[in-house]
Amino acid sequence: MKKRFSLSAVVTVLVLTLVFAPVDQASAQIADGTYQVSYEMKEANNNNTSIADGYFQKPATVTVSGGTATVQFTVTSADMVKGLSVSGSSMNVVGESGDTRTYSFQTSVSNLSNPVSMGMHIIVPKGTPGLEAGYDRQHTARAIFNVSGLSSGGGENNNEEAAGSTDKNAENPKTGDDSPIVLYTILLVGAAGAFVFVRKLRPAND
Repeated sequence: MKKRFSLSAVVTVLVLTLVFAPVDQASAQIADGTYQVSYEMKEANNNNTSIADGYFQKPATVTVSGGTATVQFTVTSADMVKGLSVSGSSMNVVGESGDTRTYSFQTSVSNLSNPVSMGMHIIVPKGTPGLEAGYDRQHTARAIFNVSGLSSGGGENNNEEAAGSTDKNAENPKTGDDSPIVLYTILLVGAAGAFVFVRKLRPAND
């Protein structure tokens, strides 16, 4: 009797654990396309807005393709930014105009749901108003991208190809909604099989 009860309890706990396990919906529901994404630069070790945030133009352009996100953004007063990196690797410079410079980097779509750590080398020349003594320091900041709307097909697309992907986005959440149903069906079938197995053991235990 104790053995039958223990097997039933184990199966029940296993089913409940799998049913309520978190599912990463971000990468599953963001369709390929180009989106305008708002973001904010936070300090490395707290939730305060970084002083560097004012030099990062908003929004960023995020192009999604096959689960990979290419992020492109523009920095002002670029002559003071002597180095910019993400995950220890230098970013690509894709354009310069006047005192602005446009960078890009690639990451997985799921990573955009988490803060992206950026390293930067900032040099402010001596005599600059407000900072006459000058400034030369390495910084680390965290880019917080607002991708919450993308998982439900939101975002602004800026070309015809991206606009076409909006229709895909509208349909995509439906696919995401179907996935848990399939999972639950498999779990229920597995649980039923386990309980049948337990019942077969009952005569031996009795």
